[in-house]
Amino acid sequence: MLKKLAMGVAVLCVAVAALTFWATRDVGPSHPVLREAELPPLMPVRDVYADTNYAWDFVASPDARYLAVRRSSVFGRRQVIERRETGEEITELPADILFLRWHPTRDAVRFIHRGDDWEVDLDRPARANWTRISPQKLSGGWAKNKIPTDPDMPILTWGRATTRSVAHMWMVSQDGKTAERVAEGSEDTIYWVFDTQNMPVLRVDALDPATRQVLRMTPEGWVPLITLGVNDTFAPLEAVAEDGTMLTRSSRGRDTVALVRFDTATGDETVVLIEEGADIGLPTSLGHDGRIDVLRLRSDATERIALTPRGEVYLEVLDALPQPVTLGLTVPTASGRYVTQVVSAPGMAPQVLLIDLERGTSEVLFGGGAMAQHSAALVPDEAVRFVARDGLEIPAVLTRPVGVTGPVPFVVHVHGGPALHVALGQRPFVQLLANRGYGVLSVNFRGSTGFGKAFQAKGFREYGRAMQDDITDAANWLVDQGLADPDALAVLGESYGGYAAAMAMTRDPGLFEVGIAEFPMLDVEFQTKHPPGFWRKELETWWRYFGRINTSTDLEAMRRHAPIHRVDDLHGPMMVLAGRKDPIIAVQQVRNFEEKVAAAGKDVTFHYLANAGHGTEHWRDNLRRARLIEDFLAQHLGGRSGGTELAEWAPSFID
Repeated sequence: MLKKLAMGVAVLCVAVAALTFWATRDVGPSHPVLREAELPPLMPVRDVYADTNYAWDFVASPDARYLAVRRSSVFGRRQVIERRETGEEITELPADILFLRWHPTRDAVRFIHRGDDWEVDLDRPARANWTRISPQKLSGGWAKNKIPTDPDMPILTWGRATTRSVAHMWMVSQDGKTAERVAEGSEDTIYWVFDTQNMPVLRVDALDPATRQVLRMTPEGWVPLITLGVNDTFAPLEAVAEDGTMLTRSSRGRDTVALVRFDTATGDETVVLIEEGADIGLPTSLGHDGRIDVLRLRSDATERIALTPRGEVYLEVLDALPQPVTLGLTVPTASGRYVTQVVSAPGMAPQVLLIDLERGTSEVLFGGGAMAQHSAALVPDEAVRFVARDGLEIPAVLTRPVGVTGPVPFVVHVHGGPALHVALGQRPFVQLLANRGYGVLSVNFRGSTGFGKAFQAKGFREYGRAMQDDITDAANWLVDQGLADPDALAVLGESYGGYAAAMAMTRDPGLFEVGIAEFPMLDVEFQTKHPPGFWRKELETWWRYFGRINTSTDLEAMRRHAPIHRVDDLHGPMMVLAGRKDPIIAVQQVRNFEEKVAAAGKDVTFHYLANAGHGTEHWRDNLRRARLIEDFLAQHLGGRSGGTELAEWAPSFID
C-alpha cells in the first residue's frame, strides 16, 4: 500500500513538474519576419518586474559611509540601512516609510511613518528609541519641502495650525518643537518662492481655473506682480538671488518655454536660452542650496548643459558612460559632495551611481540586477517626425527591435494627459515589447506639451478628431516607411491614451488589428461631470481640451466622440485593463463599457487589477499587466512570449 502511495506521489510530482515546464515555456514568434529574424535572447517578464534582487531609492548619508536603500527579496520589499563599503546591514525600517533623509551631521535617518516624522540614531535603531520630530504646532496637516544642510537650520514647512485654518509656510525647528510663520497663504495659494535666506519673495495663487497670479512680498504685504494664463508655463528653478532675480522656465509672451532670468521686482524676463520648435527641458539640482546645475536642452533630445561648476563635473562623469544617457532619480546628500544618480543608456541596464562631485569620480552602487544580463538586448530610442494629413509636423519617439529586416509588427503608443509628452529615454515596458519583436512608435500628437503653445493649442477640442487623426496618420506613416506590417498593427495607450486606443478601434476599420486600453477614459461626459477633487484648480485645462458640460455643442461632442457611445462600431479584438483603486478615472466607467460590450457581443476582454490605481505600481500588478499584454499581442500580432511566470504563483502575503 505504501509503495503504491509513494509511486502515486512520484507520478503526481512528475506530472506537476511537466505541467510547470510546459506552462512556463518560451513561445517563439509566429509572424513570418520575426521567425526569420535573429532576435536577442528572450527577456523574462520577471526580470523586469519581479526581480528578487532589485534595489532602488538609494539615499546616501552626508559622508556617504551609509546608504538607505529599498531592496526586494523573496518575501517582499525591505527598507534597510547599510554600510556602503561592506554592505553590512545596520538596521531594517518599516517598508512603508516616506520622505527618508539623513541628519545633516550625525549618523541618523529621518522619515515619515504613519503620519508622524521620526529620527532614528544608527547607534540605537530599536523602535523604542525613535524620536518623534513632527511639527508640534501644525496639527492640521503639514508637508516639509526642504532638507537641512546644518544641524541648526530650520526647515521650510507647508502646514495648517488646525484642520479648519488656511495653510501657510512656516520655519520649523528640526526637532519639531518650534514653528514660526514666514509666509502667509490663502485658500487659493499654490506655492511660494523664497530667497537664499529662506525669506518669502513670491507667492502664486489661482484666481480662477484659468488664471494664476504671481504676487511679490513688500513691506505693505503681498501685492500683484504678473498674471499667468492657463497655457503659460512659469516654473521657478532656484531660490531668488541677492540681486532679486532667479532662473525660471517660462513661456510668457512666447510660443516655447525658454530659460529666463526673472526679475522679482518688476516681473521682467531676460531670455538666457531658447530652442526653436521645442521647450527647454527639465533641470537637475545637485545640492540643497536652491541652485540648478544642469539643464536638458530640449524635450525631444538628451543633450544637457551645465549651469554651475559642479554641473560641469557631473556631466564629465556622465560623459564616460555609453551615450546617450537617460537620467532617473537624482538625490544629493546634505553635505553637497555626493549624489546618488539613476542612469540608463543603450546597451546598459539602469544603474545607480554614487557620484563624488569633489573628486569627479563615480561608483556603481547597483548594477541593474536581473536586467543587467539582458543589457546587450536593450535598444535605443530615436526622435522622429512625420507629417499629418493637414501638413502639421508631429514629433514621435521610435523604438525598433534588433536583428530584424523587413516590416515587423508595430505598436502605436498613445501617452496620457493629454497635456503630457513622451521624451527620449529607456522605458522598461517599451524595451520588453522590442525584445518580443515589436516596434513601438510613441506619438506626441497635437495637444501634447513640450513643443510650444501653438502645437498644444491645436489639440483643444480636437479629441476624437484631429488628435485622433494623428494616431491614424502615425500608423500609416509606419507602413509607408516600410517599418510596419500593415496587417500587424496595434494601438495601445493609458488614461487619455486608453481613450484614444478605444476610439481607434471604433473608426478606421482595418487599420489596427487590435487595441489595448489601459486605465482608460471611456465616457468623456462622465469624466467631465465627475473629475477628482484635486483637479479643482486645473479644470480650465480640461475644459480647453474637452469643453464644458453646460454648453450644448460641447456636450453633444462629448457623447459623439466617446467609446462608450460607439460600441456598435468596435472592430477587432480589444483588451481593457482597469485599476480597482483608480482615483482619477472611476472604475465604473469601465464597468459601464463592459456591460455595453457584452450586450453588443464584441470581442473585448477586461482585467481589473486589485492593487492598481491610475496605473500600476505594485509588482504583482506590473507583472500581470506585462504578461497579459505580452500574450495578447503574441496571439494577434505574432510576436514571441515568455509564457507563464512562476512568480505569478507567489503567495499573497509577499508584498
